[in-house]
Amino acid sequence: MNRREAGKYAFAGAAAMAAYYGAPIAAVAEEAALGPVLAVVTHPVADYAAWRAVYDEVEPLRAAAGVTGAEVFTDSANPLMLVILHRFPSMDAAQSFFANADLGAAMQRGGVTAPPSVILSNAV
Repeated sequence: MNRREAGKYAFAGAAAMAAYYGAPIAAVAEEAALGPVLAVVTHPVADYAAWRAVYDEVEPLRAAAGVTGAEVFTDSANPLMLVILHRFPSMDAAQSFFANADLGAAMQRGGVTAPPSVILSNAV
């Protein structure tokens, strides 16, 4: 089986799973296009609004790192504990982003009150 055929089967399998669980097929295709590396970041902040202003301000930093998808959530038990999901085109891009000193400075300016927890995951 060549790569193209494998891709058709992988998408068909994902589409079948999406249909089974009630997710629209377009959402499966969109998710696959976001990037094969997912970063799950958690950290507390002193003030969400202040943090969000800095997060929005550093969009060019995310764009330069190739971030293809970004979502922010709050912990239901603690709205000052954030969960951030970023998608990247490669593991190297993700690692470079998190090693960037400008990111660390932005987190400090945004009021991150403890070191972040970062999990980098490859799509399977």
